[in-house]
Amino acid sequence: APASSVPAPAEAPAPASTAEYVFCGALQFLLFLGYTYLAGVAFERSFDWIAGGEDLLHDYERALVAGGITFVAMCVFPIMVKWVLIGRWKPEQIRIWSLAYVRFWLVKTLVMANPMILFAGSPILVWYLRALGAKVGRGVTIFTRHVPVCTDLLAIGEGTVIRKDSYLNCYRAHAGMIQTGPVTLGRDVL
Repeated sequence: APASSVPAPAEAPAPASTAEYVFCGALQFLLFLGYTYLAGVAFERSFDWIAGGEDLLHDYERALVAGGITFVAMCVFPIMVKWVLIGRWKPEQIRIWSLAYVRFWLVKTLVMANPMILFAGSPILVWYLRALGAKVGRGVTIFTRHVPVCTDLLAIGEGTVIRKDSYLNCYRAHAGMIQTGPVTLGRDVL
């Protein structure tokens, strides 16, 4: 079997304390509440703006504009958060229940919930992965909806086709750590 590109820790890290579990869980909950609050405020303001149209046609036009802006914002926001919180992914080990893990979790959650995954099989998904830092060659078709998280560690050669049941996570959980590492697919791979 090929050797792993990310070395296993010399010894398993000490188990997280109850305080670390509670702090990490509370921080994740607060981030969820904050995101939900922002989405609610955006929805309410959009609804008020749409309802302020002069007639049914103006309401419809405003609904199209508001829906388009919301869609673009939902697609761009995870990309911006990834670049602000992580920058470029690199092979590393992230201790579970740490602040680095919360950053990993937040980026993972946003990247995997992005509506761009609905475009599996189209060039739009390839563009999305490139915007997240993946090295994707020309003529690549990706049918999977399991979007990789550590995209800077992903390299896909030209003419490759990735089937719908494939996973390209570029990370694994092992011995209390999240280990990130490269995934490389060559040219014309199926």
